[in-house]
Amino acid sequence: MANFPPNYFQGEIRDDFYIEPMMKCAWAAEIEVLEVVAEICNRHNIQYFADYGTLLGAVRHKGFIPWDDDIDISMFRSDYERFLKIAPAELPSGWQILNIQNNPFHHQLHTIVRSGLKINYSPDYLNRFHGCPYSVGLDLFPLDVLAPAPDEDHALCELLRILVYTAQVSEENPEQTLSLLPDIENLCHITLDPSQKLKPQLMKAADSLSQIYNTSGGSDISHYASHADSGEKLRLKAEWYQECIVLPFETITVTAPAGYDEVLKVNYGDYMTPVRDTQAHDYPFWKKQERILAECLMEQKNTKENK
Repeated sequence: MANFPPNYFQGEIRDDFYIEPMMKCAWAAEIEVLEVVAEICNRHNIQYFADYGTLLGAVRHKGFIPWDDDIDISMFRSDYERFLKIAPAELPSGWQILNIQNNPFHHQLHTIVRSGLKINYSPDYLNRFHGCPYSVGLDLFPLDVLAPAPDEDHALCELLRILVYTAQVSEENPEQTLSLLPDIENLCHITLDPSQKLKPQLMKAADSLSQIYNTSGGSDISHYASHADSGEKLRLKAEWYQECIVLPFETITVTAPAGYDEVLKVNYGDYMTPVRDTQAHDYPFWKKQERILAECLMEQKNTKENK
């Protein structure tokens, strides 16, 4: 387990933002997940990089961005695939790896590594995760080679946006989705089975499309779905990730791309100027878990009363 001084878990103000004690516990719990993932990576010669908000936090704050509540890491696709093969047998019992390959409800083109799937008040869990009862984890993003020509890149990004959007609406509006299948199959040169769930098929097709330039020898990389969502602006140089450095992060250190300055400029522009924004993560993340628990408890209560 990572070492934290006793006062670490006290609420504090950083950059004029109050971090409540439970968030400090959640941060510590997420660091525990990262430490396990990093240990697996080190043992199997798999390279990971702090990325997105975690990389920004490491550079600008030497830890979490005060108003952030998650950990982001990335890997080159080859390391990403190796990790997904190795990790299930090496993660602690009860931990979960969630992605489009093993979860038909997953709606993102990256993997989530979690300490569990629900709130856990068992003494062992609370001790392991510093008093945080919530399911915690990290986001793991694959880095793929981008199409070298702008028109090819734009076309692939359009296909990814179509596939992901159609996957999202497939369960809400199956008739509309079925009407789109012929065009999607023609555009993507794939065959879909309408008798099976369409969402995982569409997401797997998007994941496969993200990888088609990996043997092209191209020099630009990104997480293709994020690149597409950004309006095709997250074009990174592979050379920025060829060497690594170690940066302080709260009470531990994380591995980061040596070209972090260029990476952060592409992602955030003037990244040393803080911009407070927590909308993308439903801050704090445990609100959703508490809602689910409350709904389950209410359902159990109603069931007992109706017997």
